[in-house]
Amino acid sequence: MKTDVRQRPDGQGGERPSLAVLSAVMKKAGYNDATEFETCLYDVIDPDALDGLFHHGTRGGRVEFSLDGYNVHVHSDGTVELTDE
Repeated sequence: MKTDVRQRPDGQGGERPSLAVLSAVMKKAGYNDATEFETCLYDVIDPDALDGLFHHGTRGGRVEFSLDGYNVHVHSDGTVELTDE
């Protein structure tokens, strides 16, 4: 699979994983705001649970799910990768 978007954290560690996912999909899809999503993030994964998995100090791990035609890979270091489904 070709990686379409690989978004790394900004180094400040402030962005929640759920917001990083929305930002990456918006960037790849060319959306101007979150209202353009065909599928609500809450319909796919619990954003609070996603954020909790990668709370400060979490080492290792990754979560994968599909959203708006993309396979989303969220890594414990804050990296978000998107590939076409």
